[in-house]
Amino acid sequence: MVWRRGKTIIEEVHANLYLVESGIGKTNAAAMSAWLCEKIKPDLIINTGTTGAFQSDIPLGSVIYSPTFLYSDVDATGFGYKVGQVPQMPAQYPVDEALLQKTATILKQAEIDAREGLIVTSDSFMSDLSAIATIRQKFPTIVASDMESAAIAQVAHFYQIPVLNIRGVSDHVGQEAPETFEATLELAANNAFASVKVLLDAWG
Repeated sequence: MVWRRGKTIIEEVHANLYLVESGIGKTNAAAMSAWLCEKIKPDLIINTGTTGAFQSDIPLGSVIYSPTFLYSDVDATGFGYKVGQVPQMPAQYPVDEALLQKTATILKQAEIDAREGLIVTSDSFMSDLSAIATIRQKFPTIVASDMESAAIAQVAHFYQIPVLNIRGVSDHVGQEAPETFEATLELAANNAFASVKVLLDAWG
């Protein structure tokens, strides 16, 4: 069964397993997540794609899964909120510890080069050095950045549906990131997809 919403495809690839292409950016991700949570009501959302690593020693093509979700481009601190916190919403959206542990164990057993680390979300591709420096200062433990995951987690929070973020490293943030991204995109996406498939196979 396949649905088409504009350029977005929602395909039932197996009984009770759906593959959704949301598009790039927070708004696309949030819109599709709301539709998915309302119409499909999944038990778990696995968000996958690519990410830009903030640490140069993380190999291109390796996989990162995040223990929590938060924004790097939200700032309402003047009203007493934490950096990255949308007003009247949680400061962040942590992943269940048991789910994280299962993920780590399965990926390790499959000998996949994967690590846990903080992935933040912004509508900006991380090539501007000034912006990168600001984010590093605000989030000292940051490992990588993407453009969708926190928006998905925020929507899923309303429906009390857990979210897991599995990302392949397509580039290292900085001025050379766009060129590296183009060269590594396929490798990073394929490795992220392979990791998700390993998890789904293990969970039956």
